[in-house]
Amino acid sequence: MYDPDKSGPINNPLMSWRDAIHQPGSEQMIYGRLLIESRPFFTRIPATEKILVMDGIPTAMPGEGRYRFVATCDQDFSYAMIYAPVGRKFKVRMNVLKGDKIKAWWYNPRTGEASNAGIYSNKGEQTFISPDPGEMIDWILVLDDASKKYPVPGKS
Repeated sequence: MYDPDKSGPINNPLMSWRDAIHQPGSEQMIYGRLLIESRPFFTRIPATEKILVMDGIPTAMPGEGRYRFVATCDQDFSYAMIYAPVGRKFKVRMNVLKGDKIKAWWYNPRTGEASNAGIYSNKGEQTFISPDPGEMIDWILVLDDASKKYPVPGKS
């Protein structure tokens, strides 16, 4: 946190925290919280290596830096969330999750809106691409065991 009233900036910040707090991303943080709270969160574990199918080119999938895809799920594997920082195709191991059918959602972290992305058989690998292919447009893919009847992502 850079404060111009204190010692000099570290790591070349773009602006002070007083200016950054008024940027769109600061207001969008509530959507992340609503998403996290819409699924069991005390049992959440990292799952990038379990859920995502790695590409032969390490920088392609899961990527690095601002292009890094990450995944989380609960210990019971009843849901997963995959953060897609860019609109590129990626593969998911569906059979890591429980349930015969998997309900998919795309969650927009900029607006908090979720859209139905279909129901899939829980077997093998499935390729996904976010609703807005391209650079610098992030989305979150939410995959649910359909039998759990979880609410729309971001809703309680």
